[in-house]
Amino acid sequence: MFGYTFPIEPMMTNEEQAAYRAYYCETCHQLRDGYGVMSTVIVSYEMTFASIILNSVLEGGVIDKEPKAGKLCVFRHSDNHTELLKRMAAYTVLVANNGLVDDKLDGPSVKSSFGLLWLNRSIERAKSDFPHYDELIMKGYGILREKEAAGCSDPVEMGKASAASMIWVLREMVGEEWTPELEALFEGMGIWVYVLDALEDLDDDYKGHQYNPFLAGCSDFVSGKQYIESNIYRISEILNGIISGIQRAYLSVRERMKANQTVTDNIIYQGIPVAVRRVMAGESKMQPSFRNLFSGRINRSIGSSF
Repeated sequence: MFGYTFPIEPMMTNEEQAAYRAYYCETCHQLRDGYGVMSTVIVSYEMTFASIILNSVLEGGVIDKEPKAGKLCVFRHSDNHTELLKRMAAYTVLVANNGLVDDKLDGPSVKSSFGLLWLNRSIERAKSDFPHYDELIMKGYGILREKEAAGCSDPVEMGKASAASMIWVLREMVGEEWTPELEALFEGMGIWVYVLDALEDLDDDYKGHQYNPFLAGCSDFVSGKQYIESNIYRISEILNGIISGIQRAYLSVRERMKANQTVTDNIIYQGIPVAVRRVMAGESKMQPSFRNLFSGRINRSIGSSF
């Protein structure tokens, strides 16, 4: 698993831990059933969070919580065949494809080329299953690249652009039950993930001469740690504003959830602050398994990983 939107399990009851683990296993199994074993490497905390919220609002939060013995986990089949979860799996594959393509366009990359080869069959099947999702993702990607080329220095504006295609796809996925509150929540989460990823990548982007909104117009960069220390008040103001918006939207969405409220409470009120502290402190990369496997550009280039 990789990403920023994780729970703090020691602060959860056994029942809450079991519920969360059932969902992240289910996201993996949905990928395995729909797009093959190879695709399971891209399961993320962001995908799991989105599945919990939407499944709990729209489908009653019905997930089989009893682990089954026998096969190695990755080879097990899904026990929860809902249309929503299937569509979430396809969206995740298409998002990963866009991130890998973006990394490859930024310069020669063995990792991104390997990632595209690794996921090729999964990507082609997802495109065939949901071509309009792919069109929306590519449209959003085009807008994001335009803003990058213009040298936009506003990380929130860039985060909103990054989250746009995610909102378009989720709006279509959910249909008539989509609400302004869901839109505000997922847009806020998308912006938050984009900003954290940009802060984590300061050193890598500076060394690789890659775009980063925090580096746009910055002529005295020394290191990511020094940049954060020197701009701590501005960065804190940005993050606090994003998180406040997320929490306001979440409270409205929470009222519609039929289950799992305490699980998502943990993520929103405990996991998010911990993720921010780790990034601001310059601790080790947040869950870098996908980064090590493929390209490392998964978050900021693909609609914020959702």
